[in-house]
Amino acid sequence: MYSFPEANALVNVADLAELNSALRKSADIGYQTPAGTGLNADGRGSLSPLVPQSIENTLSSATYTMKELSLWPSIPKLQVSNTLHEYAVINDHGLDLEPFIAEGSGGITNRSEYERRSVRVKYLAERREVTDVAGLVGLIGGNANAIAMETERGTLRLMQKLERSLWHAREAVNPLAFDGIIEQIESHNSGANTFDLRGKSPTPRLLQEVLSEIQSAPRFGRPDCIYVEPRIHAELIKFAVQWGRHDQFSALRQADGLTYGVQDLNIMSPYGPVPVKSAPFLFNAYNAPSSASGTTGAPANPAMSAPASAGTGSKFVADDDGWYGYRVVAVNNEGFSAPVNTSAVEVSAGETVTFNITDQGDAVFYKIYRTEKASTELAVDFATARLIDEVRNVSGAVTPVSDANAVIPNTSKIVFVQHDPSVLEFVRLLDFFRRPLAEVNTSKPFLLMLFGSPIVKVPNKMFVLQNAGVTETSGMIDTTV
Repeated sequence: MYSFPEANALVNVADLAELNSALRKSADIGYQTPAGTGLNADGRGSLSPLVPQSIENTLSSATYTMKELSLWPSIPKLQVSNTLHEYAVINDHGLDLEPFIAEGSGGITNRSEYERRSVRVKYLAERREVTDVAGLVGLIGGNANAIAMETERGTLRLMQKLERSLWHAREAVNPLAFDGIIEQIESHNSGANTFDLRGKSPTPRLLQEVLSEIQSAPRFGRPDCIYVEPRIHAELIKFAVQWGRHDQFSALRQADGLTYGVQDLNIMSPYGPVPVKSAPFLFNAYNAPSSASGTTGAPANPAMSAPASAGTGSKFVADDDGWYGYRVVAVNNEGFSAPVNTSAVEVSAGETVTFNITDQGDAVFYKIYRTEKASTELAVDFATARLIDEVRNVSGAVTPVSDANAVIPNTSKIVFVQHDPSVLEFVRLLDFFRRPLAEVNTSKPFLLMLFGSPIVKVPNKMFVLQNAGVTETSGMIDTTV
């Protein structure tokens, strides 16, 4: 569209207001619905363009009203203009040369060490649809505008997916995904930024040691938040109650009762207190789905060989000796298959379990779930299987799966994050927006779209504790998801 200087001066302000009102007749509370591709009243076709509309305010509102989102509201964001974003990282301020010089000397030239990196912007979307009937008579909830209501629901669901992806996504598993911050931290420098708890509960002293390690040379990091899943957060509260000062209860005494535990958790580091924040989507050891997604284009059920255990050097120890079973779910960008169980396999200390998955031609990757240990083959309970790995499908061949007990089921990770744009950033292309799709039946389909990728620029300044467990004080807690 071309604009001409002073063009508006030729039009009456009231006429402009009336024109704008006419242009927005298809909009309901800010959600624009462009004309469709059907016939007009005079019988002519209306091939009007499909106009995407920014709903960034909806994103902000939905984000901050959904309390389970922890990382996304806090991560620094940078607006970019290209799908391939390049950035520079300072690896070193120069050689650690002696600072002293002789009289009259010019000294030795020193240079900083820079590295040029890039990240591809990835596309996230949630497709929604509202029928004409629902949109006209307000059949969805108490909101008279069904499209607005469904947009809000879709935004919440997309934000849940984004939050989980920010932690756990791996491009090596799904080529359409970005690498989440855990993958970027763990893959850097051969795992030097990780420590494996092997199912043990973290202690405040351990968290202090990690903070001091990150600030020490040559890292010089200053994490400003420790993210834990809710059960780990409760575990740390339990430590505070058991080992804290005897007067901590009186500090929290209210007129109408007494609070058991502490309100805010902070770990004292060499540079000051660092808050511990609960992040529900940091937990990723879910049960397998009970059935297939049922969506069009979902992958077929996988076919596997019988698992076998052999070798030495794995992380299975004597306490892990027993029988296990595996569940496999095929996944693509249209849905997922029903879970398929392997036969049970007996595992001894040091052994690695292997089996193959036959390519069915429509899977992008497979989710691998492992059961709890059983004393006999018949006692293996596949309902206890928890997610332990995701494996990329080898197209046209078999996909090998190997389990050396690197991931302990029903554990989670603890992530030390420095929310500094020079360390962590989310590069974003365009606003979050709603994009109407062509109407081919009596419903209004649309996409909620977000473009971006997280960047951990300096992984050395962040840290991951792996396989963090909890100590359950009773059998009353049901951890099934």
